[in-house]
Amino acid sequence: MTLLATEFAQWAAASFWVVSVLLLAFSTLAALVQPRIAARRATRKDQPPVSIALPVKLLENCFERAQESAFAQQYPDYEVVAASCEPDSDASRAMRAIFARHPERSTRFLCSTAKIAASPKVDNLVAPFSEAAYDTILMKDANVVLAPDELVEHMRQLAPGVGLVCAIPYCADTPNFASQIEASIVNGPHARMLYLVSCFRQGYGVGKIMLFRRSDFLRAGGFAAISHTVGEDNAFGHALARVGLRTVFSHRPVRQDLGRRSLVEVYQRQLRWSVIRRGDALLTFLFEPFNQAGPAIVAAAVAAPFMGLGPLQGAAATFMLWLVVENLLSSAKGRSLTWGAPLILVAREIVMLTVWIHAWTTNRVVWAKASFGARGDASSHKPQTSERAAVAARKEG
Repeated sequence: MTLLATEFAQWAAASFWVVSVLLLAFSTLAALVQPRIAARRATRKDQPPVSIALPVKLLENCFERAQESAFAQQYPDYEVVAASCEPDSDASRAMRAIFARHPERSTRFLCSTAKIAASPKVDNLVAPFSEAAYDTILMKDANVVLAPDELVEHMRQLAPGVGLVCAIPYCADTPNFASQIEASIVNGPHARMLYLVSCFRQGYGVGKIMLFRRSDFLRAGGFAAISHTVGEDNAFGHALARVGLRTVFSHRPVRQDLGRRSLVEVYQRQLRWSVIRRGDALLTFLFEPFNQAGPAIVAAAVAAPFMGLGPLQGAAATFMLWLVVENLLSSAKGRSLTWGAPLILVAREIVMLTVWIHAWTTNRVVWAKASFGARGDASSHKPQTSERAAVAARKEG
C-alpha cells in the first residue's frame, strides 16, 4: 500500500471513529433524558375505554406472567381480547386458563382465520383489531410484561395529532449466554438510537406494544396498508404519517422477558429485524455500523498512528470506552451488571456485524419457527369492502 493510500485509510478510519464515538455519546445522553422530555409531551388527561389485544402463537417460558399482566392494569375500563390461528395449541389453552382466572374482566377468545397478509402476525391481528369493543386498542406481544400503571401512562401520549404510541423495549429475564447477547443488542445500540430519535420528536413503529385508535387505523388504509410486509409495525407508522398522524415513543419503556434462548434463535430474530429495516428504512440501515462497537474498534486500530498509538492500543481503548459507557448506562437504568460483560460485548458485535452483512443477501426471515418472505405482493391480497367484513373469526367464550 502506498503512503498516500495509507494516509487516506487512516483519515477515513479516524473520521469513522469520531462519528461513532459522538453517536455513542449523544445516544447515551438521550437515553438518560428522553423519559423526562417525552413525559412533558404527554398531555392527554382523559382515559377512554380500551380493548387490550393479545395475539397468541407460541407458549414461551414467560407466557403466563406476561399475559397475566394485562389483567393487572390500574385503568378504569378495559376488555381483554385474545386471538390465535391455532385455537387448540398449548398457548391457546394456556390463554383460556388465564381468562378463566379473571371472571371480573370482560374477555373474548377469537379464532383468526384471515389469510390476507405477508405476515402471519397480521393475519392473527385481523380478528382482535376488527372485533374489539372499543375504538382505542392496545396490542402487546406475548413476552411483554406490563407494569400495573402502564396503560395509564402510555395513554397520556395518545394526544391530538398522535396516531400511534409505541414504547422502547428493554430485555429482562436472561438466564443464559444467548439471551444475554440479545439483551445487550436490544438494551444497548438499538435502545440508544430509539431514545435519540425520540428526543427529536421522531418515532418508529416498534411492535412490542402499539396503542392507537381503530378509526385512525382504518383512515390510514387499515390492513391493506400493512399486509405487504412482515414489518407491520413500521408500515403502520408510515401509513399513519400519510394521513398526518405521528408515531411517538412513550416516556415509559416496556419490559420483554426473553427466557432461555439459543444462538440460532437470537440470530434469526436479529436478522428478521435487520432485513425489515433494510427494506423499510434503508438510510437508517446504512448508518447502523456507526452505532456498533466492532467497526469503531477496527477503525481505531487503523487510525491509531494519528494519536501516536499502536493498533492494539487504539482498539483496546475503544473497546474499553464502549464497555464502560454501556455498563454505566445499564446501571443508571437500574439493570444488573455481570462479570461476563466483556465477553457478551464481543459476541454481540460479531452477531450484529454478521447479521448486517447477511441482511444484504436475503429477503427470507424466520418468525415463530417458520420462514417467510420479508415483503409480499400487496396486489395479491384481495381488497375488502370493509375491515369488519374481512374478518373470518369465530367468537369463543
